[in-house]
Amino acid sequence: MNKFFNYILQGFGYVNAQDFMTTVFKCFYFGDLKIFLTVAFTFGTLREFIIDSSGLDLVFWLAFSFLIVAEWQTGINVDIKKGNKFRSRKFGRMILKIGVYIGILVLINSFAKSTKTIIFGDFEVNPFGWVFYVVVVAITFQMLISWFENLGNLGYKEAGGLAGIILRRYNKWFEFDGQKDGDNFNNQRNDSPE
Repeated sequence: MNKFFNYILQGFGYVNAQDFMTTVFKCFYFGDLKIFLTVAFTFGTLREFIIDSSGLDLVFWLAFSFLIVAEWQTGINVDIKKGNKFRSRKFGRMILKIGVYIGILVLINSFAKSTKTIIFGDFEVNPFGWVFYVVVVAITFQMLISWFENLGNLGYKEAGGLAGIILRRYNKWFEFDGQKDGDNFNNQRNDSPE
């Protein structure tokens, strides 16, 4: 039976049952299982706290983190292209902005979790739940526009054109660039990586 099991495992690229066990259940073969369990417990608890307090899942946070890094990196590249030096103050501004975004999301999510739903016709509505998702979309949308503007300033015409279309179409409601018309999006804050 053991020979047959090894034959099957070899078909999947394992040498034998021992090779299979040390690969699949690697955590039990670490030198110090306590360190592994401590790290796993810490990250699991942190993950649960972040998801529970923010109301957003891990996939969103991974995509949001990518967007933050992409916006920041392209902003630095725009500064370098313009001949400006990188200043650590801009990094602090980015960290503060992200902290405020996360604080707003956590606060609204806590309101949404503690607010009773309202029966509206045949629907249950949580007003803060609705506000929460509107704010999530608005923050993400604003960061996407900033990223597209940075890419446009780096010479990616499609991204700059897309930012212009979005600003002209939706700026009358949201004022993404701080003005009521989106026709001047290329002239706004081009000296800033945010």
